[in-house]
Amino acid sequence: MLTPYQPFQLASIPHDVRKYSLEVADSIDRQVDHVANVIRDTLSKQSWIPPSVRPPTRSFPNAGSSGSQSFADRVQAWMLRNRAWSAAIIAFASTTCVLYFGGKKLHGKRRKAKRALSGARKEIVVVAGLAHEPATRSIASDLERRGYIVYVTVSSAEEEQIIQSENRPDIRPLWLDLTASSSPNDLHPSLHGIRSLITQPQSPVVGVPPHTCQLSGLIIVPSPNYVTGPVATIPPSSWVDTVNTRLLSPILTTQHLLPLLTLRNNNSTIVFVYPSISSSLSAPFAGPEVSVTRALSGFATSLRREMRLLHQGTVNVVELKLGNVDFGTQHRGAQNQIVGTEVLAWSEQQRALYGPQYLSSIEQRPVATVGPSKVRGSPAKSLHYAVLDALEPPSRDIFGRKTPKQPVIYVGRGARSYNLIGRWIPGGLVGWMLGLQSGPHPSFASSSSSETGWEKV
Repeated sequence: MLTPYQPFQLASIPHDVRKYSLEVADSIDRQVDHVANVIRDTLSKQSWIPPSVRPPTRSFPNAGSSGSQSFADRVQAWMLRNRAWSAAIIAFASTTCVLYFGGKKLHGKRRKAKRALSGARKEIVVVAGLAHEPATRSIASDLERRGYIVYVTVSSAEEEQIIQSENRPDIRPLWLDLTASSSPNDLHPSLHGIRSLITQPQSPVVGVPPHTCQLSGLIIVPSPNYVTGPVATIPPSSWVDTVNTRLLSPILTTQHLLPLLTLRNNNSTIVFVYPSISSSLSAPFAGPEVSVTRALSGFATSLRREMRLLHQGTVNVVELKLGNVDFGTQHRGAQNQIVGTEVLAWSEQQRALYGPQYLSSIEQRPVATVGPSKVRGSPAKSLHYAVLDALEPPSRDIFGRKTPKQPVIYVGRGARSYNLIGRWIPGGLVGWMLGLQSGPHPSFASSSSSETGWEKV
């Protein structure tokens, strides 16, 4: 017989005990159901049981008909139904990832010289150019900062002093007398030191494993400053000096260094650095520059094809065609010099024939050194990056095959655009852009009003 206080006693059972009891009961029910389902499925698949007493097979609902399915479940169900399409999509995505990340890894820019295991420098680069030129000094300094041993060709004590004033032990002067009579089959006497570095093991410190250096490149940097003016007004001595210093000297320097560049089976590059705007436009009053740069480009093309015929094929030839490059404020003083004063040295007839057109062309010339004051070039680091990319060994694709180097690299503002203009725009329109007119001479007022006409191109 229940007492009146029994409901109160049931209510006094702690809430947590009742909760845990219900969970245990639910867990037991689920386990029993699971065991029953397993037994039912197992018995339904047994062939020895008569069909009359064999339990029926459970039917599962369609995966696409469930509204509560997650996106991942629906994708998985679709992949199970369309296995061929799924395999094709996975293969395409995998191949794309391999090509992208593999190509990015293979074509990554190192832009630093290789070093020996001891950390010593081992890559040598020879820079052939005038020591007082901004381009020569800028390229040599940047290469030295990136771990190269840099030799700069000199031909006088003044140039040697300029190199030594850099106070960098890995920027070294290289006396190279191109007028010395020597057979092409003999190595130039000044190059025996470099030959020793690339053929004999070098040990910078006692106890450090020795290493052998390698000649990675030759960079030809002729002076970009040319005599300008009508052909009739340029003296023969200027033509001779231009051809000797900016065309013949690079050719002879290349000839002297070729035995060292082909001595070992390592990748090396010959880089020609020269201005290209005037030659691309075939600009008037720039005969020496157009003649020399086009001749130098032809020589580089011929040499490139000659090097490809070698059995090793390890010497590459790259041309860096320069536009306007800014080497900093310390080198802009020359841009403010008074130009056009050479007209005063002409005869009266020459001033009457060429004077107005020549002075008008100076104002419109798209070169920062002599053109409008608003013309500014690309930063010098664009030239540094182009030189380093040219010195890099040929890259390989994902199949391990060497990809050929880009034979021509355009560097600086206007290099590529003026090349396209000179190639595709009619000559008359190019002359109009240069501020030139045939027939009556234009007035100076009208020519000065379009001072920045080239900046709009």
